[in-house]
Amino acid sequence: MAKPAKDASRLLLKAAHDLFESEDEREEFLEAMLAGDSKEMAMIILQDRPEIKSFPRDRHLKWQPPFVERISDPEFKAAKHPLYTKGAYYSLDFSSVFSASAMLAVATPPKRVLDMCSSPGGKAVFAYRAFHPEVLLCNEIIRKRVSTLIGNLDRCKCEGSLVWSADPSVFARRYKECFDLVICDAPCSGQSLIAKGDEALGAFAPNMIDMNVGRQRRIIGNCYHCLRPGGSILYATCTFSPKENEKVIEWFLKTHPDMEAVEVPHLAEFRSRFSDFPAYRLYPHQGLGAGAFACLVRRKDEAPEHYEPLGDMPALWRYGDEVIKPRPREEIEAEKKAAKEAARPPQPTSIRDIVKKMNADRPRKPQVKKPRKRRK
Repeated sequence: MAKPAKDASRLLLKAAHDLFESEDEREEFLEAMLAGDSKEMAMIILQDRPEIKSFPRDRHLKWQPPFVERISDPEFKAAKHPLYTKGAYYSLDFSSVFSASAMLAVATPPKRVLDMCSSPGGKAVFAYRAFHPEVLLCNEIIRKRVSTLIGNLDRCKCEGSLVWSADPSVFARRYKECFDLVICDAPCSGQSLIAKGDEALGAFAPNMIDMNVGRQRRIIGNCYHCLRPGGSILYATCTFSPKENEKVIEWFLKTHPDMEAVEVPHLAEFRSRFSDFPAYRLYPHQGLGAGAFACLVRRKDEAPEHYEPLGDMPALWRYGDEVIKPRPREEIEAEKKAAKEAARPPQPTSIRDIVKKMNADRPRKPQVKKPRKRRK
């Protein structure tokens, strides 16, 4: 155990010290993080296919949703199987299932769901499978990630799904009190990704954490305005920093007194020690994925019977539209090369042309006029 601790960065060591009271658990956490081989995968089952029963599956945990299967063989490539292309299931890290499962504690199945930071779409697909909402609006502000999101929603046949690409503040203005459930899978420092092999130990840097806290507060604040009375927000991250997790929720509850954190009974054994309100943590050394944080908060007031109109909603894509597949990278590069070649001036093709070009390019000496001789 001494070797992982010796190789760890000072910031990672400090994080381990702050996260765990037990020295043994600190060592286990560091070992799991520095091993970088977390491969606990799962599948959200979307179609009842007998072939799935032949997949290498692990035993069900007591809190595991019935429509989720754990993969027991880390070398099994679920995304390479033909059933994946047919939309029979969605493949994701099991720790994502952990955080997504907190939405199952909502009092009433939501009719309208907004996934504010959606790509690649795991939590949106989870919400679709769990609730089959009438509207599943998925937003992804980073345009280059939108095609992946659309591809997954279309492949998984998520009826009623739409895709937008806009700043969260747009939704706060346009869709006030419109959604029963808002998923806020917030951008974060991504500390758990190190357990998957990412060597970015800078994820523990204070300036990185502080930058994300500012973003997270702004996003969840905008999520609040989209929430109907009685509705819920699922706040989730894939990081361990209390500043990005419990402290963000603590700030949110203080600035929004009509909100409260909700118990998630099936995750009780994962209750965080960093807050007085119910929040839940998963760590890589627990063997259930790279790690995650989840907290479910709800509006205390009663839900009205009527729904606010959504309007025209000119989405980038809605289920049933044609999916424009991204062009192959090789094709794009070949097109760029051809355009660059076309922009070049024509090159000389014969010796005469080459000599002519050389003479044309050769700098000419300035001609000095000789004084004319006067005749005597």
